[in-house]
Amino acid sequence: ISSEYERIFKLLDQVQGSLEVKKQFVEFAIKEAARFKRRDLIKKLEKMLEKFPTE
Repeated sequence: ISSEYERIFKLLDQVQGSLEVKKQFVEFAIKEAARFKRRDLIKKLEKMLEKFPTE
């Protein structure tokens, strides 16, 4: 993870709640990254989302 996005990922790691809540936070972060056209951040967030276990 590049240092410019390190804080975002640290904050996302600290999200408390169910798996669904954590997924929603990551999805929201992806939408915000898209709003600012941060393609590299979007790719990293999508990889993070893929690591969540699926039911």
